[in-house]
Amino acid sequence: MRLKLAAIALLAFAVRVAYGLIANVPHGFGDDVWFHTVANGLVDGRGFSDPFRSLTAGGVPAFGSAGDPITTAFHPPLFPALLAIPSALGLDSYTAHQIVGCAIGAAAVVAIGLVARRLAGDTACVAAALIAALFLPIVSRDALLQSESLYGLLIALALLAALRLRDEPTVRNGAWLGAAIGLAALTRGEALLLVPLLAIPLAWRRPRVLALTGVAVAVVCLPWCVRNSLEFDRPTLITTGDGSVIAGSNLPSTYYGRLLGEWDFAGLYQTPAGRHPDRNEAVQSERWRDEGIDYARAHASRLPVVLGARVLRTWDLYPFSPVARAEHGSDYYNHVRALEYPAQLMLWVVVLLAVLGAVGLRRAGKPLWPFVAMVVLVTLVSMAGHGDPRYRHAADVALVILAGVGAAGMKGRLWARPSP
Repeated sequence: MRLKLAAIALLAFAVRVAYGLIANVPHGFGDDVWFHTVANGLVDGRGFSDPFRSLTAGGVPAFGSAGDPITTAFHPPLFPALLAIPSALGLDSYTAHQIVGCAIGAAAVVAIGLVARRLAGDTACVAAALIAALFLPIVSRDALLQSESLYGLLIALALLAALRLRDEPTVRNGAWLGAAIGLAALTRGEALLLVPLLAIPLAWRRPRVLALTGVAVAVVCLPWCVRNSLEFDRPTLITTGDGSVIAGSNLPSTYYGRLLGEWDFAGLYQTPAGRHPDRNEAVQSERWRDEGIDYARAHASRLPVVLGARVLRTWDLYPFSPVARAEHGSDYYNHVRALEYPAQLMLWVVVLLAVLGAVGLRRAGKPLWPFVAMVVLVTLVSMAGHGDPRYRHAADVALVILAGVGAAGMKGRLWARPSP
């Protein structure tokens, strides 16, 4: 089994590297460039600082990094901190960081296989790992220098810890789950929702275990939160990026225009807060957050349509035209356009296999909620923010695991055998 997993991991790594080399990146000032530049800034002694702005001699923010650094917490710290390790060794190019992301994604494939093995044995392990290795929606995020490569690994480890905690509700297993959730939150802030969605349902009958799970989350996350609060002179949790997400997704263009349910970068900087940004990211985030919430309240009658569009975009169902979705994936996310159509097909094949896997787990009395919790997490984040297939990553990891279980249950048949 170890040799099979190693071979699949090598395949996953090769597929991701090939995708990353074919794609047209870097392009623009996206999150990938943010992670890459912040990682190199850490090595250069600039700390976690804004990679696109710095202070001039007169203390005025200006574009570029030639001046003094401006403190940032726009994204959580774990992924750029990890990229800083190869940067310190001289591997500081964009391509080198891409390859690191591909390697992390390959490790996630192994973790996905181990979760499936715990659920349904060796065949499910191989099936889930192989699906994860080739599943284009995950491949594209791992290859294009996004934090989802690390996030997927930590989500898989959190699921593995959750299954262990369910089988053996010990303080130690609770601490492992808390540590996994904390590290995931330091990669993508919404992972903190896994405390109420995953940890509490598993351990609420055992207060000591639940308490230790919460303590583990706090121990992992608290130093970064304290740093942020001191730097920005106000209580600040894991990221200051939530304000721009809320403001950019609650605009006329995202409620009534062609960006229905999306996020409008250009429109974000046409708001009063956007035209005159504050150099303190936490203050700026509060201003944007207030603007976005005010707009949503003023257009509450439109919210049902907007929320539906957000969820449909996250699940790659909107725009309704597959051609429009492929163009958006290529133009906005830098995906390889020719692979967008098979990626759309792969998603729904995986969803179908995942349904079969979920039915099989239910019949066998195996835990299903940890995987459903990921779908709930993704849906809540999409509704609160905007529609983005990247938000779906935690659910994709869960679906691939269930798909592996479903494929193993088919035993080579093109359809599942009905139960007696």
